[in-house]
Amino acid sequence: MSKSFCIFALLMDTNSLTSGPVRPLSSQELGIEPTDYELLSDSGHNLVYRAQMGGKWVVLKAAKPNEGEQTRNRLLLEREFEIMHRLYSIYVVQAIAMVDDPQLGRSILMEYVLGRPLDRFIAENPSSAERRRVADELMEALIFLHERQIVHGDLKPSNILINDSDNHVRLIDFGFSDNEAFIAKNIGTSPSISSPEQLPTDVLLPERDIYALGKMLALLFPHSAKPIIRRCLASDRSRCTSVRQVRSALHRYWRMRWLLPMLAFFAIAAVCLVCFRPQKQEVSPVVEYHTDTVVVIQPAPPAVDSVWLNVKSKAAGRYKALYRSYADSLKNMPKKIHNDALAMTNRYARRMLQTRDKFAKSYPQYEEQLYDQYLFIYSRDINALHNIHKDYPYVTVNLYGDTTFIPVKPLSE
Repeated sequence: MSKSFCIFALLMDTNSLTSGPVRPLSSQELGIEPTDYELLSDSGHNLVYRAQMGGKWVVLKAAKPNEGEQTRNRLLLEREFEIMHRLYSIYVVQAIAMVDDPQLGRSILMEYVLGRPLDRFIAENPSSAERRRVADELMEALIFLHERQIVHGDLKPSNILINDSDNHVRLIDFGFSDNEAFIAKNIGTSPSISSPEQLPTDVLLPERDIYALGKMLALLFPHSAKPIIRRCLASDRSRCTSVRQVRSALHRYWRMRWLLPMLAFFAIAAVCLVCFRPQKQEVSPVVEYHTDTVVVIQPAPPAVDSVWLNVKSKAAGRYKALYRSYADSLKNMPKKIHNDALAMTNRYARRMLQTRDKFAKSYPQYEEQLYDQYLFIYSRDINALHNIHKDYPYVTVNLYGDTTFIPVKPLSE
């Protein structure tokens, strides 16, 4: 069995503790001693080192050996490990074991996360999608903690790492965290991030994490999400009571932020269609005005209706095609009998009426104009067909009797 496997077997055994004080592992039980210590942080009541162990980087967090406070610092360190060692989440740094390090003494052995803090990530000017993803992951981490009755208590940019490899969020530093099992409450927090109101010392509430979350959202979204951020930072009853509530409000805000411009665009488009759609333009009446010497009568110029011009051109083309078809047919039947010519003329008249009726139903607002155009073209075609029949005296076709007829009223009447 390799040394690395022995180490992680011991660590799993340590993490399986469920009650009572955590027993630290000695260097003999650990199997491999850390080497190449490098100081990462010296703040508060802790020292944080990076070291090599089993071919990997690890983090060792030890209490400062301050005179008079050494016992308190050690108890706070054990309290932090008690909170962390059962937290298994991709968004929370993993505490592996409590160890008695030969150089640092009582220490928390943790995984090493190569990343940069939230403020440095924001300074890189990430995209809005990246900012939303980081905010989502941060809220997921807080929901994970609060569902286990744990309050982080010191949420600030330096305690929110963005992994360099995949840009995922990792929460670190649970030194000020709290759990309902502990008697002592509110052991400390960061003054610039802490909630302004005085929280009860005997009740565990997530308000200070929600307040700090509002500060982090203000850094991520300096020009948007203002209503949600104000609800997180409020000192009265309007503050959000859970991180899930904050996340739901943010998601609604992001959806509406895209939906409102789309609705505005469609509303403007609808107004433009109503205001600028082609309409039938009537010829203005004659304008009459007087001067001292002469009466001037000036007709107003008619407005052009582009839709009517298109319909008129289309109808004229259909009528012209019908005329050519039947005119060519009559020219090519000089020896046909009277009934054939009569039937062909009837078909021509019927097709002309059907074409005019179809246009009138498709464009009812132009029915009268279509009737006038049909009457003019049909009368002209009759005269042209009459000239064709004059060249063939043996074909007798009554073009002005019952065979061909012209309606005298529009179809609607």
